[in-house]
Amino acid sequence: MRKLLLVLMSICMLAFVVGCGNDASKTTDNAKPSTSEKITIQAAASLKGALTELADAYKKDYNLADDQITINFAGSGTLRQQIEQGAPASLFISADEKNMKMLQDKDIVTAVKPFVTNELVLVVPKGQPKIELHQITSVKRIVLGNPDTVPAGNYGKQVLTKLGVWNQVESNVVYAKDVKAVTASISQAAGDAGFIYKTDAIAAGDAVEIAAVTPADSHDPVIYPIGIIKKYDNALAQDFYKYVMSPEGQKVLEKYGFSTSK
Repeated sequence: MRKLLLVLMSICMLAFVVGCGNDASKTTDNAKPSTSEKITIQAAASLKGALTELADAYKKDYNLADDQITINFAGSGTLRQQIEQGAPASLFISADEKNMKMLQDKDIVTAVKPFVTNELVLVVPKGQPKIELHQITSVKRIVLGNPDTVPAGNYGKQVLTKLGVWNQVESNVVYAKDVKAVTASISQAAGDAGFIYKTDAIAAGDAVEIAAVTPADSHDPVIYPIGIIKKYDNALAQDFYKYVMSPEGQKVLEKYGFSTSK
């Protein structure tokens, strides 16, 4: 009887240990990112709505403080220059491949992948007569992001150059600091037409109207790459990178009008 009791006790203890081991395995599989780390993300201005929602959802899911994920939105060229000058950022999402490539060439970023794609559209203020692209020479105030620092502005200049009217309309161009500023100018009727992304036109709601979608062959492909900045890489940066690239993250981006690789 004593031997049988000992055997039964041994079996129970073994089952307990195995059970604890399984629980520990589950905890490891669902390990949360560090609650002490912080990251700053340098992101193209056109990503503001989508990326803000993603960051808020991520912080809520992992019970992180608001200041653990900070996002700096601006023109991609401006952000790239800040990174080159040592800005403490862990992730960079550019609205073009050019600015990311410049950081790659300097070995500043790693894990660079296509993030989303977008479309460039010509918009006019709500209620203003729509115009076709070939009528752009009749527009008195064309609002454009600075082509040197704003990819959407560069794409817009490429369209106008492709049409063969850049030299003719350049004197009518009003430059803005980023694509959000272009959208604001058109929505407030401070400009008569402007080039922005489809996602920004969607976000603006009834404030602007899409007059035309630019042909794909009139400018470089609107591809947004994402990369991790080596100097400020950490576990939180890597986990958030995986999150925004996951099917869950991609669904949020699609909701805002971006196209994803899926």
